[in-house]
Amino acid sequence: MKALFQHLLNPGLALVALLAPMLYIGNGSDTIAFSQIYDGYTTQVYSDAQGASIVYYLYVPHNYNPEKRYPLVLILHGGGERAKPANTLEENRAHLLSQPYVQLWSSPTVQSRWPSFILLPQVVWENQWVNTPTAKGSYRLAPQPSNSLRLAKEIMDALQREYQGIDPARLYITGISMGGYGTWDAIERWPTYFAAAAPVVGAGDPLQAAKLINLPIWAFHGAKDTNVPVSGSRGMIQAIRAAGGHPRYTEYPQAEHVIWPQAYMSPSFLPWLFAQKSPDR
Repeated sequence: MKALFQHLLNPGLALVALLAPMLYIGNGSDTIAFSQIYDGYTTQVYSDAQGASIVYYLYVPHNYNPEKRYPLVLILHGGGERAKPANTLEENRAHLLSQPYVQLWSSPTVQSRWPSFILLPQVVWENQWVNTPTAKGSYRLAPQPSNSLRLAKEIMDALQREYQGIDPARLYITGISMGGYGTWDAIERWPTYFAAAAPVVGAGDPLQAAKLINLPIWAFHGAKDTNVPVSGSRGMIQAIRAAGGHPRYTEYPQAEHVIWPQAYMSPSFLPWLFAQKSPDR
């Protein structure tokens, strides 16, 4: 994935001006300053009343002031970033937090413009955000969410009680691949909870589209994706538009599965996301 970031950040390409200072050092055409992107996450464990638990990583904005209001971004990782039981906590943490698409959100450039809480729950290997095969595409919404997705939502509720500075009108959700499924599933279950959603290479239940017509959504997919069928995103977008909604959709005609670098580095994506506010909160 880092190689793909290097390709995308070649100075000969049209770059996102916001991100260029964060990712570059020196004058080399393919030099990326990953060392400039700091961690800053605390490791915590959330347990519910029944004893189910999940490890999560939380980024608290620098110089957090409880008298100010901050967005909270929930990021649902992909299947490859799940925690492996044979690994140590430190190894699982490093594997997830070292991903460039994760590092972006806590980077000094992003945080200096949009100070925000970043929440990253980590699913244990073979669990999923949605209990459906990621190669399936569209599916029918189950009566209850997966334990992993339910716990992620409960963490968001708990954080709002713990940090009075979190703005309930600016709760955002995004996820890639397996996390793209989770993003669709979450907004179908809780359509008024989030201020905006950005599912990347995911799929949902088109029969739930009417719930989503008022939610700002920007979905992304590669037309040649052989891991998660592009029909999953197309079906959701078509159904929401047919119901009267106006979601954004970006499809990369020649791209396969790994399109999250392009998606998150789209020039208007972050300004669009952080501008969204829930009207009733």
